[in-house]
Amino acid sequence: MHLRALILPVAVGLLLAGCGDDGATPPPPVKSEETLDRLPDLPRGYEEFLNADVGVAFGRPPGWSAKAKGNVSTLVAPDGLVSATITIDRTDDALAGDPKDFATETAEFLPSYEEPLAPGEAEPFEHPYQGAVAEAEGVAERSGVSQRVRVVVLERDGVAVVTAIIAENAREDAGADARQALKAVATLRTRPPL
Repeated sequence: MHLRALILPVAVGLLLAGCGDDGATPPPPVKSEETLDRLPDLPRGYEEFLNADVGVAFGRPPGWSAKAKGNVSTLVAPDGLVSATITIDRTDDALAGDPKDFATETAEFLPSYEEPLAPGEAEPFEHPYQGAVAEAEGVAERSGVSQRVRVVVLERDGVAVVTAIIAENAREDAGADARQALKAVATLRTRPPL
């Protein structure tokens, strides 16, 4: 059920390599100096989780495990039916994109599914940063488990793009856990990395 830590970096690499090249070179994005963006008031029972190495923090739901390994932060529900993989990108390529397009394209390029995911059009994701979420369903190659997948892309203007991939076991009633994962992503904020 868990997404491997390399899924997102591979998907992002494929996405950036495959982005349309119409011959026109877009101007580089205007970058801003990154400052500490404090977490909002967290939902009851949520605790702060910080990946200081990459400068991302969010509220960890009660009973969930969270860990950081390099550029990847993972969040897993107590029953293992929902997991979230969170990465951050501060490159010009990431900042030059549109979160709605990036969410949809990332979902389409996610590896480890029996068939490529076919997300619907991305919808706005309510967050202080510009946000979008694309949803799809697929069957994980390794486990054969049907999953609901949500790709949330948040852009802190001129600073960073955060991508969260939430995978939910579609065979079980894991909707409550999926909602907790989405709440955790809604609390996410960035800060300068160490």
